[in-house]
Amino acid sequence: MSDNNRTSFLELDDAPVKIAPNSNVFSSAGGFQVAEGATAKQDDNGNWTNAIGLQSTEAHRHVAKVWQDKCVSLEDFYTSIKEQAKHKVDVVKPESSIRLKDATTLLDGTPLTKGGLNSLRMFTDIPSSMISFLDERGYGDQLVKFVNDELSRRESEWNNKGKDAREFRVRLRHDDEGNNVARAVVSERYGVIDNAQAMEILVNSLPSSNDLKDILASHVSNDGDDMYGNLLLPDMMKSQPDSDYGVGIAFRNSEIRNATFKVSPFLFRAICLNGMIWGRQNSEIKVNQRHMGKIDLKELQVQVNRAVAVALSQGNDLLTLLGHSKQVEVRNVEQTIAQLSRDNKMTMMQGKLWHKGYLESLHEVAGHQHEKTAFGIVNGLTRSAQEYTGSTREAMETLASSILSPAIDSDLQAISKRWGLISERAKALDEDTVRNYVFA
Repeated sequence: MSDNNRTSFLELDDAPVKIAPNSNVFSSAGGFQVAEGATAKQDDNGNWTNAIGLQSTEAHRHVAKVWQDKCVSLEDFYTSIKEQAKHKVDVVKPESSIRLKDATTLLDGTPLTKGGLNSLRMFTDIPSSMISFLDERGYGDQLVKFVNDELSRRESEWNNKGKDAREFRVRLRHDDEGNNVARAVVSERYGVIDNAQAMEILVNSLPSSNDLKDILASHVSNDGDDMYGNLLLPDMMKSQPDSDYGVGIAFRNSEIRNATFKVSPFLFRAICLNGMIWGRQNSEIKVNQRHMGKIDLKELQVQVNRAVAVALSQGNDLLTLLGHSKQVEVRNVEQTIAQLSRDNKMTMMQGKLWHKGYLESLHEVAGHQHEKTAFGIVNGLTRSAQEYTGSTREAMETLASSILSPAIDSDLQAISKRWGLISERAKALDEDTVRNYVFA
């Protein structure tokens, strides 16, 4: 649905009404607020100012020009990340060979960064405060002895169980002099998402027609191991370029176990001279991937694509999808809930609560209007998510919107086709399987 079609019924005096952010998707983060009614403006000479009266630009109407000049382009930041990646390598070694020669060197002579020492410590029961104390007081020999003894104990306990020997992944990069240093020692269960991969996923999630030079990398930090910052997207990239809000994408990643790969979209009314963000609203739809196990980068790309698309529409295209879903009939509700539960690796209890939520939603005002519809099924899942807390609830609520349609801008035909295919597959489930997911 185009922007013009979406807003045409709200037009007043031939000027389209600005759509506010969907409050079900974006919530206020508090902090610096903008005066009521204040907005970015263009004067008679074509000059822009943001909502707090600071000079801005047409490309980034909500960001003070002084702050824009302190940012770097995404193109330059991405280039620097890729250049660093050329000098990074992982070496897999037997657990028995990973020991300290001294407090700053591995047994094979490879220099060890402080982050590398801390990652090695995490395979022992030694608290970080003890490592700091020994290092600061110059007790290097004792530090080496304690860490090596604990590593040997860990290995012996494993071997005594009759299990196969394990391996460590040693993560290397160049230091400022171009020498290899060990920045982390991780187990074979470590899930690799390097900074270059993380940035590639972010870049691929953006509309392809936009130049990376127009995207600002703000508040960025990158020491070769950990990176974080915000991407400030040009106003013309948004679904509604004249919105009172700018769009930012907060990101972070660590290659040495210090942080997850996280993408958190947000909206803002203005950014001032020193980078402080005014009128911030955070998206409920975000990505937070731990560095554990084998990571499906294609699936991760899909998740990031969706989070960015929601931000660019200020969450309002979700309302369009919900409207479509009320028109999509699904006759075999119980089978479809069972099929979707299995597709998304939910437990049987979660499936039962999903069906329970669906039944309860039918007692809401006008609820029976949505009986046996895609909307009713998704509504049931969001209700069932309230039975959980923390990451499980977040995952279930995120799943509810992801199964709703193939894409954020899907039309009624595409949504109908998707649910038709799901319903047809569900018909193949036997009665006993379906019964496992039915609330009784």
